[in-house]
Amino acid sequence: MENHMKARNVMLSSLDCARLRDLLITANQFGSTHSALLDRLEAELNRATIVAPEEIPPYVVTMNSCVRLTDTATGEKMQYTLVFPSDANLQQGKLSILSDLGVAIIGFSVGNTFEWALSDGTRSMRVDMIYFQPEAVK
Repeated sequence: MENHMKARNVMLSSLDCARLRDLLITANQFGSTHSALLDRLEAELNRATIVAPEEIPPYVVTMNSCVRLTDTATGEKMQYTLVFPSDANLQQGKLSILSDLGVAIIGFSVGNTFEWALSDGTRSMRVDMIYFQPEAVK
């Protein structure tokens, strides 16, 4: 069993990285988001491999990607589109990057498993499929 807590290899497009850094600046200025979450997102950006948008493989979760996740313990499947906070709407499956789950999945690849901390414990989730990724549309 591999250690899921090790530093993961995160890949971001230069466009997503620039937009997410702008988002961090704005969120820090207005204090509208929990600072620990912002720190985690900033840490992900700082250690990410940054590539041109056209170099992002089609199996990597990017902004505006639509993904299917599976809870590895229960088998429950969830589908979300990862969006910027202004577009977030969980009823429509639009997950904000400024959420614990949003920060957890950005830059991950299909097949990766990660721990998602919740108030009642930790869930182990797997990225099963990417239904849509903007960078893959040529």
